This record gives sequence, structure tokens and C-alpha cells, in this order.
Amino acid sequence: MIQPVNLLTHPDFTVDQLVAYSGWHVPSPMHRENLRVALEYFQRVVPRDVLRQPNDAGPWNLRINGVKIKLLNWLQGIDLSITVDHHRRVNFRDLLIAFRDPLASTHGLGNWYTFPSTTADTVAIHSTQTRLHKFKAKTAFTCLHSRASDAHVAWLSHLPAEYRRGGAEQLFVWNAGQLLEAA
Repeated sequence: MIQPVNLLTHPDFTVDQLVAYSGWHVPSPMHRENLRVALEYFQRVVPRDVLRQPNDAGPWNLRINGVKIKLLNWLQGIDLSITVDHHRRVNFRDLLIAFRDPLASTHGLGNWYTFPSTTADTVAIHSTQTRLHKFKAKTAFTCLHSRASDAHVAWLSHLPAEYRRGGAEQLFVWNAGQLLEAA
């Protein structure tokens, strides 16, 4: 039996710890390697107190000690059967887009972006997230590049969960307010 861990004080997780603590199913060495790359990226770039925040994105999210945290939510949004690149370069003035719920208030820029050719039905977002926002890079930077996994999405608390298809390329951009501006 695995002993509970203190989510606030536990150091960065290794892949083995994350798999053991959460019960993550890792069907192949490629899945494991992509999980490792994404996990190490998030733990290197995003402050621990953000990654460990409780984050109830739906009943299907994995838990550690019975708690759903942002780190697990973000990792589950990645299709780990496809290569994850933690050095994806975005060039100065490159265009990116994001989709939002038109009724939701704006709390900063968010962290997940995609390319202008991407449609909302391939990024595993809630069907109400139809408002397209365009951005351009204020400077060149690197970020995490992956493909969106299929998911039951429920992060809009006022709406029921939906099963949504993934498959589209997605970029995780930490500190987007410093790197992107409206286009």
C-alpha cells in the first residue's frame, strides 16, 4: 500500500512516483517517456504551488491522496501516444489562437494555445468555448508542444461534462501575458 504524500511539501514527482501515487495507466514505453517529458517540463516551468492546486476538472480526473490537482489535469490533457516536445520554438510575431466560453469572465490569457488552422472541435474543449482569440508572439520563446487527448471536459462549473475529441496540436505557454499580445 502506498503511503499518502503531503502535496504541499513533497518534492517534484518522478514518473514512477506519479504513476504509483495516481494509478496512472502507462501502456507503453513511449507513453512513459512522453509523460516524463511533460511532467519534467511542468515541474521546471510552473511554480509548485500552482501545479499542486486542487483542480476539479471532472469526475474522471486522476487523484493523489484523493485530491485532483492541476498537474494531473494538465497531464491528462496530453495525448501521450504522440511525441511531446519541451523545446518547441515560437518565433517573434507567430500567430496563435485560443478558444474561450463567451460567457466566462476573462482571467488573464490562460496557458493553452494552438495554431490558426485548428478548429475548436479537435482540442478537447467544452462545446461552449467558441469565442476565438488571436495572439501574436511579442518575442521568440520555447514552450511545450503536444497533441490534445480525447477527454471528458468539465472545467466550466456551470455546465455538465462532455466527451470531446482531441488530436489537434497544442502549446502550453507559461507566463503568456509576457510573451503574447492580442492580434
